Amino acid sequence: MTTSIDGNKRLLRLEGAYNVRDIGGYEAAEGRTVQWGRFLRADGLHRLTSDDQDKIVGMGIRTVIDLRHARELEQKRNVFNGSERANYYNISLINPAASSNAAIRSLGDLYVNMLDECGPLLKEVFGRMAEAEGDCVLFHCTAGKDRTGVVAALLLDLAGVERSVIIADYAETEANLSPIMDELRKDRPEQIPADMYELFLGSAPSNMALMLDHLHDAFGGAESYLARIGLGEKQIAGLKRMLLQP
Repeated sequence: MTTSIDGNKRLLRLEGAYNVRDIGGYEAAEGRTVQWGRFLRADGLHRLTSDDQDKIVGMGIRTVIDLRHARELEQKRNVFNGSERANYYNISLINPAASSNAAIRSLGDLYVNMLDECGPLLKEVFGRMAEAEGDCVLFHCTAGKDRTGVVAALLLDLAGVERSVIIADYAETEANLSPIMDELRKDRPEQIPADMYELFLGSAPSNMALMLDHLHDAFGGAESYLARIGLGEKQIAGLKRMLLQP
């Protein structure tokens, strides 16, 4: 199987966002391919220009799922919140920068914690995606790396994409966000030491590897995990249709 695909082909060039990427084009299970133009992962959308919004809508995106928490929404309003151009949903997954769980010492620990503790919220995320069959879905958080990265990994694992490819897709974020890294550093919560926060800004492959290990060891993979958190067979089948080329 191919382990990567040209990131420049997947990255959507916009003025107001830096990590908007199609997860299509990867080789998947049974010799099939992940469809282009069905799922996009992204960083914050608060600075999108009118032209940026036209590009996104022009790709067929009709569902936008915002994974950020209330303070992020207030400080950096999503341009599609209240827009008639797309269905906007806010499903607030945990805030990776402000986690108070002492057992979380790395992003990998955080992702494992998300799988274990955020099942009802992830059920809602994937339920909304399944409702959007026939359209394109964009899901995002602030950096498009942690909350977004877990959701993207679950989708790609559901499609049967190889582990190494999922990890490489996750790791691309660090390079894409380099132009706004200083801005992200300014968002550091006071209770998080600067050296620790720096680790949380990266996307080391080991973090996603840890999450995938837990996904398969504890749950048997994405399909079993989604069923475990309450997604129905028809919803899972619909997600697969959205993900995989016929």
